[in-house]
Amino acid sequence: MLNVSPVLIKNQYVNNTLKNKDISKSSNFKGQSVDSSKNLHSYYSYFPNIKTNSVSFRGSEKGERIVKDIEYEDYIKFTPEEKEELRAKYDQFYELIDPYQLFVFRIPKTSVLPLKNKHDIVDFVKVSSNYNDYRNNKIICVGRSPKWFLNTSIWMKGGIEDYSLAAFSSNWYHRDMMGLGPKLYRDDKEAPTDEQANAYRRYMHRIKCDPVSLVKRVQKTGRPIIITDYIHSGAGLTSYLDLMSKFAEDAGVLDDFAKSIELFTIGSMEYLDDLGYNNWFSIPRVLLPERLEPYSKDIPQHFHDMSASVLRSILVDKNTNECRSTYFPPSAWTVYNPMKYRTGLISEERLKEMPRVKDGVVNNYTNAMKDYRNLMNFRILDYLYTNGLLKEKHKTR
Repeated sequence: MLNVSPVLIKNQYVNNTLKNKDISKSSNFKGQSVDSSKNLHSYYSYFPNIKTNSVSFRGSEKGERIVKDIEYEDYIKFTPEEKEELRAKYDQFYELIDPYQLFVFRIPKTSVLPLKNKHDIVDFVKVSSNYNDYRNNKIICVGRSPKWFLNTSIWMKGGIEDYSLAAFSSNWYHRDMMGLGPKLYRDDKEAPTDEQANAYRRYMHRIKCDPVSLVKRVQKTGRPIIITDYIHSGAGLTSYLDLMSKFAEDAGVLDDFAKSIELFTIGSMEYLDDLGYNNWFSIPRVLLPERLEPYSKDIPQHFHDMSASVLRSILVDKNTNECRSTYFPPSAWTVYNPMKYRTGLISEERLKEMPRVKDGVVNNYTNAMKDYRNLMNFRILDYLYTNGLLKEKHKTR
């Protein structure tokens, strides 16, 4: 996972108006007016550590939501007029919200939400549709990066029905040659402690993604387990596989586990070229950890390419990433249950201060981040519908 530090930009804000339409007076959706001159302090409160991106979302103290939550069931009930209104809000999002409530500040006049460009939404849907081939397989989403693509496949005709999220935000493996070389290194100091690993083992068991459960499923269905993640260096997925292979070895099913999985990875060759890497490979691959390296020929890897523009807006942009799911590094594995607790990035200092969080406790996101997520949902659902790709029936889980 890439970390992109926010950059402090001169305070600029545009009043929340839309050309030819005053949507702030809508009876269905409420707009907000924010005095940006008072938000400089809130900017620093949301970014206490700009270099490391260590923050905790605390929720909005003022400002209303500009849209309701939007899932499949909500979209299909919208009238044509409501859809037009939401398209306008999507186009003018940054002029309608307080940009200092976002994870990373954006200048309203020059910013747009992801996937507005037609080429981007077409490419995004194309990558998402690749998951459709695995509608009958169990899919494990490692971390939050692939969630936008997986949820889009769920909404598509012929798409998947569900997937399992394995919250995971860490890596203790590294590669040479600026992170993309052929040699793999393990940093034991960054690896989880025994206590943390055991907590993660219990978490995998609770969501039925532990190696024993996966092997039994493959033996029953005859279909491999699909493990998916965004890869740059692939070190995050290597680290996850290192942990899972340890669990498999401990349970005496390492051989069966290794022969039960396939890797579905997403990334961008164009993006790597833009960064100036002199790649030694033709297609990005995950370097397997030591226990699984002998099984390299038994573990297929399928890389799915996207444009640099889509990768930057969906996988690198912190606003898009942070509004999607839970941050879960090893230091949090003994603190809270990611199935019950949604967070932004939390500093190591804050994690050390937190008692074990009880199930059901939710850490709120800002209203702007909620609106960001739901207008993204609307954009994707709207594109699928207008292009005849949206499922006729679906129930959000």
